[in-house]
Amino acid sequence: MSEEQNNGEALEVPRGRIDIHCHLIPGVDDGCMDVDESVAIIEELKLHGYVGSICTPHIWREMFPMNGPGHIERWVEQLKGELSSRGVQYELWAGGEIRLHKKVIEEWQQDGVMTLAGSKYVLVDFWEGKWSRWVNKAFEYLLGEGYVPILAHPERLPEMRKIDKYLDTIMAEGVLLQGNFQCFTGEAGYTADVNIRRWMEAGYYTFLATDAHRPDSIFSRIDGIDIAMATYSQQRIREMADTKPRELILGIEPTSADQQ
Repeated sequence: MSEEQNNGEALEVPRGRIDIHCHLIPGVDDGCMDVDESVAIIEELKLHGYVGSICTPHIWREMFPMNGPGHIERWVEQLKGELSSRGVQYELWAGGEIRLHKKVIEEWQQDGVMTLAGSKYVLVDFWEGKWSRWVNKAFEYLLGEGYVPILAHPERLPEMRKIDKYLDTIMAEGVLLQGNFQCFTGEAGYTADVNIRRWMEAGYYTFLATDAHRPDSIFSRIDGIDIAMATYSQQRIREMADTKPRELILGIEPTSADQQ
């Protein structure tokens, strides 16, 4: 696959930071309430080097029954139209943050799997207080179907025994990890702060993203970017927030940013 192709189509992906996890689509989950909020976040992101975002509303039938591939793709196009009408230049792609649960495989078989920007990469999360067997089964299903799962913000998972062992296991099978910039600030709690730093040191993460929700919380994400840039090499953060997201969209295999 050439650098400028994804799903057989020529692509032009701008150079700069690309956020692979955000809740910019207005009125569909616990993210932005309206277009004004979406634009406010986008304008702040642009000031800090971002050129585009993959919109990843929560996909969890129990809480957000309308959030599926067809609807999300249409909502992204509508938001792109709103940005254009306001003269805001910023790229958007469709995606989703899929909640893992006991029956998620059945839902995938019925509805299909929402991927990031039409790629084979799938962003997922879960919030149980223990690492249940069905979590591994969900990853096994995605990998068996040719997808590459990305576990969102594992540093925010409830404290559980042997979590490093579980992460080591799924990473060895091909699952990638995405950390949240906000967790470097301590605002997401002590455990998240400690975990993201030690897993950065261990080279666990492939991506870092904002997981932006509302305008009043975007500044902690920006603070997290500054902390990460001051703590680790700028080249390393650039790989995780710029190069790897761009490679994902283009269809290039984004291995761990530490495996360079």
